[in-house]
Amino acid sequence: MTSPSPSASTPRSEQAPGAATPRHAPHELLGLTSPAYGGDYNPEQWDEATFAEDLELMAEAGVNLVSLGIFSWARLEPREGVYELDWLVEIVNRLHEAGIAVDLATATASPPAWMATDHPESLPMNADGVRLGLGSRQQYCPSSTVYRERSAALAAALAERLGDHPGVVMWHIGNEYGCHIAECFCPACARAFRDWLADRYGDVERLNAAWGTDFWSQRYTSLEQVAPPAAMPTFPNPAQMLDWRRFSDHQLRSLMEAEARILRQRSTRPVTTNFMGDFPATDYWRWAEALDIISDDSYPDPADPAAAHEVAWAGDLMRGLAGGRPWILMEQAPSAVQWRRRNSPKRPGQLLLWSLARVAHGADGVLQFQWRQSRQGAETFHSGMVPHAGRDSRTWEETVDTGQALTRLGPVLGKPVRAEAALVLDWESQWALSTAIGPVEVGERFEAARAWHRSLWEAGIATDIVPVGRSLEGYRLIIVPAVFIDRPALAGHLERAVAAGAQVVVVGPTGVVDVNAGAVLGGYLGSLRPLLGVWVTDHAALTGQVQQPDPRGALVNRLSRAVGTPAAETWTGLEAVSEPLRRVLDRMGTPAPDLRAGGWAEELRIDEAPEEAVTENTRAGQGRQAVEIVAVFDGRGGGADLAGRPAITRRTVGGAGAGWYVAADLDALSRAALLTLVCAHARLRPVVADLPDGVEAQRRGDILFLLNHSDRAAEVAGVVGTDLLSGQSCTGHVIVPPRSALVVR
Repeated sequence: MTSPSPSASTPRSEQAPGAATPRHAPHELLGLTSPAYGGDYNPEQWDEATFAEDLELMAEAGVNLVSLGIFSWARLEPREGVYELDWLVEIVNRLHEAGIAVDLATATASPPAWMATDHPESLPMNADGVRLGLGSRQQYCPSSTVYRERSAALAAALAERLGDHPGVVMWHIGNEYGCHIAECFCPACARAFRDWLADRYGDVERLNAAWGTDFWSQRYTSLEQVAPPAAMPTFPNPAQMLDWRRFSDHQLRSLMEAEARILRQRSTRPVTTNFMGDFPATDYWRWAEALDIISDDSYPDPADPAAAHEVAWAGDLMRGLAGGRPWILMEQAPSAVQWRRRNSPKRPGQLLLWSLARVAHGADGVLQFQWRQSRQGAETFHSGMVPHAGRDSRTWEETVDTGQALTRLGPVLGKPVRAEAALVLDWESQWALSTAIGPVEVGERFEAARAWHRSLWEAGIATDIVPVGRSLEGYRLIIVPAVFIDRPALAGHLERAVAAGAQVVVVGPTGVVDVNAGAVLGGYLGSLRPLLGVWVTDHAALTGQVQQPDPRGALVNRLSRAVGTPAAETWTGLEAVSEPLRRVLDRMGTPAPDLRAGGWAEELRIDEAPEEAVTENTRAGQGRQAVEIVAVFDGRGGGADLAGRPAITRRTVGGAGAGWYVAADLDALSRAALLTLVCAHARLRPVVADLPDGVEAQRRGDILFLLNHSDRAAEVAGVVGTDLLSGQSCTGHVIVPPRSALVVR
């Protein structure tokens, strides 16, 4: 049995996940003079001649860091309790002699065959009660006693042997936790879940109250009656599902934390584990608190026209998880992956361009999966820095070009990205939203947050991504997109930010449930209602299920042919009633009424703001003003029943700051129009104004990145300095070739 986290019993509304943790920049911890460059290295899969060639090729490509041993458990511990580490030590020695540092994995990501055969209870079980088998990877139950014992012992053995080796600069714990097994429904997990619940709630009556178990006769008389939410006849209890997500995240995280403790007892090297962007199963704000270096695996699809935004989104998120400090890209594909249904290669120049974009968004290292393309196994056709064709390939040529470019970026290391806009992200709210039964099914990948971040990125606004518990001091613009759980602590931070002059944009559905997935009564928005001056009385989602009428049936179906069904539409029209917003739309060349939203809409009412609702943050001359209606639903599309109701509102505080509420999922053009107006109020400007289409600008300290994602050369005016990549001086107008970049200091 594993002991639950001490924080498990504390309601999440009283915690501050993701509070900024002071940390050193990666280049300081790793001793880098230029960004880290390299990739996953698996020499145990190759012969001695290949290893000798690899050392030559790494020197040619400018490799200075490799991740070693990630999937080597079967060789490191071929029989239970019997370790064979000499081969690994020899490889570390030779890499160190060649000037290549090692990010050494604990190798616990994929247990060896003996664990499955000798301890079948260590294998995970799915929701249907089926034990999953050996032959893939991550085939372990997070609650398995034997897995926990053997993974801890292996980490200890590696740290005792190599913890002070000069060639080892960082520890790599596990690999992509939860990627394949994010939850397990076996008896061991059932017991651990009950222990976790006992620690969180204390007794069964508190659990009954939190879960609302009087509904559907789910009331428990003992915690022993509680089981994981495995296969059921129909909908599960949303509160149980939310706690199950918290528990499953805790179980995985406790594995990583246990190994981190062991490593720190035996080694002074920093520890990391590789995240996967906004991976839905793990609350990375909490994971980040246990790590010295934040690292990420990111695989945008080259066939996606918005792939460059995926690079920016992941980079800004990792920088946020690092508390504003730099991070490391642990994995990207040198060209194509193998795991999509169809796998497109990176286009010419895209490997270097996206690598530089990672650096622009805060990375101090760019590593790939993997160094040498596999000859066998499930990843045979996943690209490598050294492809199957070897040197005679575009992939190798671009691998070398990227390494050479990164060696010139030493001045970038440790530089901060300065952003005056922030976007609030809350994993638990996304869990609660995705497990809620209605009003609509949503995905798990922060769709609303991604959409608003993309609009800021397209507008050239540098943006931080922050958790609900962190201070928002210093930001001019703060976006709160679909934070489903009511967070009083967040409301307090927003109150103080608005009182200091910030513009806060809250987007529905926000403040809909409490931390136990119970509905906020008396109108949604909860603790944000005093700030915004509005509340949501009803959700009005559209189904988007437009049915084509039967023309012959319409001749005789006298009753149904007269029935209107606006909810069957896929979009809702809005009209800008605020003159400033109408002027913005006019400058964009869009008719003023033509704002649109998708399938989400809400019925909104204006709060009269009684005096008792005014908080300490708005007293003493900082009082709220009346709510201004910025846009209304105009009855077009599926909005017939909402016509004339407020859709976007604004309430100022103290003259400068304001709280905006958006009661619909605006489309890209409408988001851009609203952000143009809000940024004007915030006095917020893009990093570089008036850039050509396809060109992104980002700053790190005094260094400007101009990233041309388009297929055409772009001319940019007013660029003065030295391009670090070419060494050439920039004295005004510069030309950025297609799918390339300038890095100007």
